Amino acid sequence: MGLRRHNLPSCARPWHPQPSVPRAAFSKGPPNRQGSPRVSPRFWSFALQWSRVGIHAGLFLIAARFLSLAELGAFATAFAPIRLTQGLHKAGIGESVIILAPRQRRRDALFAMSLGGGIVLSLGFAGLGAALDAPLLIALSVIPLFNALGAVSEGILRRDLHLRALALRSMFSQSIAAALAVWMLSIGSGPWALVTFATTHAATNAALSCHLAKWRPKSLPKWRYQRRLAELVIEIAARDFLSAALFPLMQLATALVFGLPAAGAFQIATRILSLIEALTLSPLRFLALPQLRQLSAPQRAAVLPTHLRLIATLGLWVWGATLLAAPQALALLIGQAPAGPATPILIALAGFGLLSALLMPINQALIAAGHTRLMLQRAALLLPLCCTFAAFALTPTALAASISLAAFLTALWHLTRALPRLGLTASALSPLAPPLCAAAAVAALFALLPPLPAPAQIVLGSALYGALLLIPNRQTAT
Repeated sequence: MGLRRHNLPSCARPWHPQPSVPRAAFSKGPPNRQGSPRVSPRFWSFALQWSRVGIHAGLFLIAARFLSLAELGAFATAFAPIRLTQGLHKAGIGESVIILAPRQRRRDALFAMSLGGGIVLSLGFAGLGAALDAPLLIALSVIPLFNALGAVSEGILRRDLHLRALALRSMFSQSIAAALAVWMLSIGSGPWALVTFATTHAATNAALSCHLAKWRPKSLPKWRYQRRLAELVIEIAARDFLSAALFPLMQLATALVFGLPAAGAFQIATRILSLIEALTLSPLRFLALPQLRQLSAPQRAAVLPTHLRLIATLGLWVWGATLLAAPQALALLIGQAPAGPATPILIALAGFGLLSALLMPINQALIAAGHTRLMLQRAALLLPLCCTFAAFALTPTALAASISLAAFLTALWHLTRALPRLGLTASALSPLAPPLCAAAAVAALFALLPPLPAPAQIVLGSALYGALLLIPNRQTAT
């Protein structure tokens, strides 16, 4: 985290955790390091990730059947500033709790910093909403305050590896909030149902975090602690902003330039993008990283081609099926009216999703080797490049395509620097060739064939794709 560079004083020295026995959450079973006596921590890591993405995306798809694109766009635009700034609490405060030694005064200082930041953000968003006559933003402005109240407690749960507690907390709070939102949608509450979901989820999350962590501030804020800790919190929050700001900024740009209906279509496409990644690629991410961390550098270089081949095979099939099925599948999921504008945006974003999948093994290897700064540099390059390309976009689809183009260019830049740090050459990417060639052959075939129903295209394309992938293996065996 660059702590040596900061030359932090004793009150902000990093903490190197020792094995401990956390309390079990939501059950009275025997506690252990992972928080569950039977289930792997990898499962709870995946469950936590999926609960943060999948339930929210699923609710948004349900809402698309009840709300107009303009109403969806109004909520997404009002929520974008909240998403832009939540890194202060989710990352900045939470990760500082993990890094620093578990002393009460430090946590008291972090809580005061968190609460102060939450109050400032909430008042700022409420004032901005009043100035812009944006009632949705005014209602959502309470979320930073909820995040501030639970940030230190959530950091304690993460530090002690209460993965089970975190996952169950997130699933419980989102399920309760989603059920309330669906009921409000059914009675015609409009975008206020989504506002209720977001605020209820934030409040329940904060309350459960405080209850499970069993931590409370015990002293008044001491400015000498806060001044010394502020640099660390700001650095972590800034890194999170670079990594997470792309789609909220593009959401705001779409609303400002193309209007709220276009913003609603853009939000639908990005939610489906997140849902596809959560359902198909997240499990592989949580399985690959622990394995790579246990290997030496030569061993990582040896197993990386296998991970590349697996991810490329799955990723190209998933996004190929998405391109084929998107027009008809979206119409079935959300209805014909919102599916029309959202489909071309999703197709344009497919390149971004595919590149994220193909780069995942490389990024996992970089994390395992401790080269996380390179990933941050790519995020810092991707954000301004996307903004530059988006300035020339004439349609929402062109704006989405500019994101994929910027992702492709930064991926090339990223690979030229990542491979040498991993002790690899360009030949290490050769496992990508068979899936890419097979996918290109299937695409060429469908370009020549007359239009077919989406189910027939997926079945035929999957069969041909699988058969082409088996050819190199059969030649090797003979």
